Formats: sequence, structure tokens, C-alpha cells
Amino acid sequence: MHLSKKIKLIIVICFISILNTQNLSALENKILFKVDNEIITTIDIHEEIKFLKAFNPGINSLGDEELFEISKNSLIRDKIKKIELMKYVKELKVNDKFLLNLIKGKFSRLSIDSIKDFEQYLKNKELNIENIKEKFTVELMWNDLIYQKFSNKVIIDKDKIKNEISQNSKKKLQKELLLSEIIFNVVNKDDFDDKYNKILSDIEKIGFKKAALIHSNSETASNGGLIGWIKEDNLNQSLKKIVSKLKPGQFSKPIRTSSGFIIIQVEDEKEYVSKFNLEDKIDEVTRFKRDEQLNQFSSMYLNKLKNNLIIYGL
Repeated sequence: MHLSKKIKLIIVICFISILNTQNLSALENKILFKVDNEIITTIDIHEEIKFLKAFNPGINSLGDEELFEISKNSLIRDKIKKIELMKYVKELKVNDKFLLNLIKGKFSRLSIDSIKDFEQYLKNKELNIENIKEKFTVELMWNDLIYQKFSNKVIIDKDKIKNEISQNSKKKLQKELLLSEIIFNVVNKDDFDDKYNKILSDIEKIGFKKAALIHSNSETASNGGLIGWIKEDNLNQSLKKIVSKLKPGQFSKPIRTSSGFIIIQVEDEKEYVSKFNLEDKIDEVTRFKRDEQLNQFSSMYLNKLKNNLIIYGL
């Protein structure tokens, strides 16, 4: 057996023992991975699994190795971001107002209206409050870093946007889509075939959301790939052409983007009466396209950092 496979097997066996340990204080806290000067321990894995289960109940039915992969990938992403952020700041800190806005956006179904409400929710789930707050703080600061680094590279053609809006403005009924995604990267065609076939197999066996948790390297991965409700006419023309042919429950073939390949699923759809105001709509589409490009820059930058770091234990 290859050495790296032996190491992975040992780690997975260790991880299974974690899942069978109910008492956190009884865990032997071993270092499983090292990302630069940041370590990932058995307790980190234990806490990450608890966090993911608290906000994605559907993963409870996944096997031990799948849970291991999800938690490992999530923690490694967080560690890479933290390492990069600490090159620019002395401490990880954001205003509670911004933290609350992020929490409300991510978990609107929980009806959390204050940081205290969120802390109580975490306490009820027996989660480490400070660790989870740091996780979200890293996400907010990372988004700010990406904006500072790449906002001047965002390309927005407002004339094109205006023309597209004018063409769609004749339709009174507009469509809004609930979308999810799986974003993945590959090295070559053989790698693409292997990865895509594995994703397809897992979608068939365990569903799109769980497959996204396992395979997607997007920021949405920890939320089952959920993007949210998107107005169809905000999508770029090439993506809109593909997505408009999908019915709820269907997903696209891999679509090449600057940050890798994306598979889009339409979860649900609804129609709404468009209250048309040209300037407001231009601003709305501009914000959407800006955020879309910044997300792609974020994925590319994260992949670049990961490739430049040695991650021990993999």
C-alpha cells in the first residue's frame, strides 16, 4: 500500500474512534494535519463535525469516511484563510454588527436576532462558541481581503447590462430560481473524468446537497452548496441559457469557469411580477455580477494559496 494511503487509513481509523467517543473530555487530542504553522487535531475534527451536523442535519446519514473528508476540507480551507489574513492583521476581529448580518444571511431559518441568541443556539448544540465566532470572523475578513485585492479587476459592462435588461423588461412575469452548486478543479482530462464520475455517483446515491458537502471547494460547500434565490435575468446569458432549460431537481453538466468547473442544480422556482425601474435594475444586476466575479477570484486565490502550502498528513 502507498505510504500516503497508509497514513490516510490510520487517520480515518482514528477519526472513527472520535465518532464513537461521546465525551469530549475523554478524547485523546492528537494532531492529524498541519497547515503551515496551524494544526488540526482530533478535537478540531470532532467540533467541526458537530458544527456541520447542527447546520446541515442531512449529513447525519453519511458514512464515517465521508464525514471525515467534509470536516477535513472545511477546516483546511479555514486554516489557509487564517494564515493569509494574519499576514495583514494583528488579530482576527470584526464588529458584532457585521457578524450578526452574516449569521442572519446564512441561517435566516433560525430566526436569530442578536449575537446572544446565536451564542445560546451554539450552547444548546454543545458547540464551542469562540471557535464558531472565529470561523465566521475569518469568513468576513477573507471576503474583505478579496474585495481589496481584486475589486479593481472586476469587469462590468453597464451598457451590455442595460441592453439585456431592456430586452427582458417586456416580460411582466419574471422567474426566480433557488440554486445550489458544486465547484471542483481538476489537473487534466483523466482527472476530470474520475472526479465528475464520482460526483455523479454520489449525487445519485446520497443527493446533490451531500455530494456538494463532500466534493465542492466553493464557499457554499459547508451549506450543502446552496447559493440561494437568484433572479433568472440576473444570470449571465450563457449560464441563463443552460439553467433556463432545467426543471426543479435537475442539474447541469459541468460548466467551465475561470475558477474551475461548476455544476448547477435548480432546487425550486417561482414567478414574481416585476416592478420595473431601469436604474434600480441596473444597480441590482451590477452588484450580482460584481459578487459573482469576486467569488471566482476568491476560489482561484484560495486554490493558489493551497498549492503553495505544504499540508502535512494528507
